[in-house]
Amino acid sequence: MAYLESNLGNRLGLLVESEKYNYKKLLEATAEELRSEKRKSDKLLLQLTTNAETGLPNSVVLHRELDALLETDTVPKAVIFVALNENFGMLKRTFSTKIPEWILYQTSLRLQKIVGTSGRIYHTHEDEFLVLMDRSNLGQDLEDFAKNLVEIIEKSHVMAGYTISLGVHLGIALYPEHGKKKATLLRHADIALSEAGKEKTSFRIFSPELKDSIVERVELQNGILLALESQANMDEKPQFELFFHPQVQIEKTPSGTWTGRIIGAETLIRWKHPTLGFIPPAKFIPVAEETGLIIPLGHWIFHTAISYIQDLARLKIKDMPLSVNFSSLQFNNDDVSHMIHDVVQRRGIPPSLLKIEITESGLMRDYTTTIEKMKGLRQEGFKILVDDFGTGYSSLSYLKELPIDVVKVDKSFIDHVTHDASDQALTRAIVTLAKDLNLGVIVEGTETRGQIEWLYEIGCDTFQGYYFSKPLPYNDFLNFLKDFPQILQEKLSVV
Repeated sequence: MAYLESNLGNRLGLLVESEKYNYKKLLEATAEELRSEKRKSDKLLLQLTTNAETGLPNSVVLHRELDALLETDTVPKAVIFVALNENFGMLKRTFSTKIPEWILYQTSLRLQKIVGTSGRIYHTHEDEFLVLMDRSNLGQDLEDFAKNLVEIIEKSHVMAGYTISLGVHLGIALYPEHGKKKATLLRHADIALSEAGKEKTSFRIFSPELKDSIVERVELQNGILLALESQANMDEKPQFELFFHPQVQIEKTPSGTWTGRIIGAETLIRWKHPTLGFIPPAKFIPVAEETGLIIPLGHWIFHTAISYIQDLARLKIKDMPLSVNFSSLQFNNDDVSHMIHDVVQRRGIPPSLLKIEITESGLMRDYTTTIEKMKGLRQEGFKILVDDFGTGYSSLSYLKELPIDVVKVDKSFIDHVTHDASDQALTRAIVTLAKDLNLGVIVEGTETRGQIEWLYEIGCDTFQGYYFSKPLPYNDFLNFLKDFPQILQEKLSVV
């Protein structure tokens, strides 16, 4: 009996020890599982709150911290959006992912070096950062700080045998002047950033006027859409109308008198808004280009110009070509050549009666593709004119490569050409080279007889400017054609 009790006791003791051991193991396993879950949670939190390329806090942290900061801190602050320019997108398409990621990391290091402990940096989007600083910590004027920031970030990056330079735009909003709420401050900084990008400037500081200009652009955009809809619906009071700017060719006879003729006209869109009245093209055309509305607007101009060419033929006014402006956005459309060819063929218009105008800066944006389209159109018989020549990105040496028929000398060279030696030299160089290449020359912006006579002496005989006529509505243009002999005599009679 004693033996049985002793044996049972030993077995019970072993069981208790075993249970203690298992319980300890269970506790350790549970603790390890909790630690593992915490590591996963910490890792997930890090992924949710940190940008992987730069290790900087992301927009999630920005919104949380900015809310808390604005609630408790009244110290004046600067909210600065920092965005790499469009070249970063090209960089991503050209190189492997490692180089763009390295550029972002290097940019973050440069920002951290500039800001130091004086502010907070967030990596909010792929190519965009936000700097939040107490203005008392800037140590200098805000504009000087912004210029220094841009200068340091834009320094070239050298990696793997490449030297890479990227531009940057800053959009700046100030607390509390430009807003006391997070949403307001961020929106205003974003507006300033957008404006800096559009203007190709390094930085913009928000202002109420800047916001007003954005609102005005939106209103113009909506107005263009409504006006196009009105034209499509054959409204009794269309808002858009084509005006015609005559192109006059003159010649001086041996006796000293002048003869001349009208060789064509440039079609120019005019907008009469139902409540705002006439809106200048310089105001609404840039908005149309920014928003892509220039494409349907350009189509309307083109089709309307073709209708007027048909009407001139009906009126027995022969050899009166019209010029139509094509924006770079419109001309770079894949189907533009087909559209021009198809419309002209269906309407029975000789290609020689349609002149296609492209700005110098526009044709340089997609040079190779544009050149090929121009060659194809010229082969079909269309005349190609380069508008605003001398103001874009090309040099005079490009003239020999361009498949064009006429160079239009920009008005900016003509305003002071009778007395400014630099304008005289540049104008003479353009005209001489164009003529050596057998290109026609039309001089825009001629407003005085002195300009006409000086330009004629250096070889120019074709003019488009207010001296002979301002742009005219169609019926007035027809009257100008009829009255031109008398107008020419009045304008160029011997004094």
